[in-house]
Amino acid sequence: MWFWNCFKTNTELIQLRARVKELEALLEPPAAPTIKGTISASVIQRLYAEIFPRQKDAIFISDSVFEITAIDELRRFVEWDNANIFKYTSEYHDCDDFALALAGDFAKFPGWSGFPVTFMWGSYYGGHAFCTAVAWPSFKDKTPRVYFIEPQNDWEIAPESVQGTELWLLPMSKSPLSF
Repeated sequence: MWFWNCFKTNTELIQLRARVKELEALLEPPAAPTIKGTISASVIQRLYAEIFPRQKDAIFISDSVFEITAIDELRRFVEWDNANIFKYTSEYHDCDDFALALAGDFAKFPGWSGFPVTFMWGSYYGGHAFCTAVAWPSFKDKTPRVYFIEPQNDWEIAPESVQGTELWLLPMSKSPLSF
């Protein structure tokens, strides 16, 4: 209690408590989606094979079933996640590090780790790593679709712009990857 007595005013104490709550919010992800379903690895494999028909052997899906929810739910997590705030440093903290950080953050939080979210490498922009996910467009339209996310700025990449990209690697697992 002596710590709190060091402050000159009650206003300072109120401000400090508010700041502590803000910092705590950064440590806890948003509540996990409550509206969700399941999707099989074979459906996920088919969706990616349609986009990357010549590189089917670059797609590795290690689990047989995943959870699925609306893309807006995954966007809530991406908005909360802070992988995009770090400085880009060529060869040391570059595209693959950003992609691994965002995909890894999904993997490490219970309630979020069961969704088909991962990183991928391909010829996009001459060679680039970014994230990808399978989700429903909405809770009304439960047709699974593939989404692409640029983890350096949290922007979504239009699927049309990924068409024709040569896929080098797309590993998907519900748990952190171990190589």
